[in-house]
Amino acid sequence: MKRTDTSALVEQARAGSAGALDALYGRCAGKLLPLIRLRMGRSLRTELESRDILQAVLLKSFERFEQFHGSETRSLMAWLARIAENEIRDRADYQGRGRRDAARRAPLEEAEALPGPVRSALTQAILNEQARRVEQALEALADGHREIILLRQFEELTFPEIAARLGKTEDACRMAFARAMTALTLQLATRT
Repeated sequence: MKRTDTSALVEQARAGSAGALDALYGRCAGKLLPLIRLRMGRSLRTELESRDILQAVLLKSFERFEQFHGSETRSLMAWLARIAENEIRDRADYQGRGRRDAARRAPLEEAEALPGPVRSALTQAILNEQARRVEQALEALADGHREIILLRQFEELTFPEIAARLGKTEDACRMAFARAMTALTLQLATRT
């Protein structure tokens, strides 16, 4: 999707267009579920359902879309990733303390009550089996490889932004990304 297309969709979504918001969610949801699952880690996934977190993230972003100040896919994905990280942290805290707040949790069975853009993006992400294969392959990677792929492909950060976040040079990040993508390709090839 071109940046101008994304900018126009963001503007339309801010004006209240459900179709534009649906298109934006469609652009990001396929990357968001694997990102959530990988950020949760294996141990937390045994306690929490990643699809419930995805649903909560999409619903919160729908309710707070006026707080999104970007205009391109990359900034939207970064905003959604921050919401996801906060949601994961909140739920992990509740889980760790043994508390459950049913009012904050909306099970998938209640997806019909969700706004259309959230429901269709959630359905798209859940039905995407290829994302599941990629997720499993990413999980099998070394932590450093997985992290740089998440930053570049899922959060859509630029190499200068990745370098700043990781405290490395841009060239080192580019090389690490190339090695990580090679490792991911090999993992995917063994899973077909």
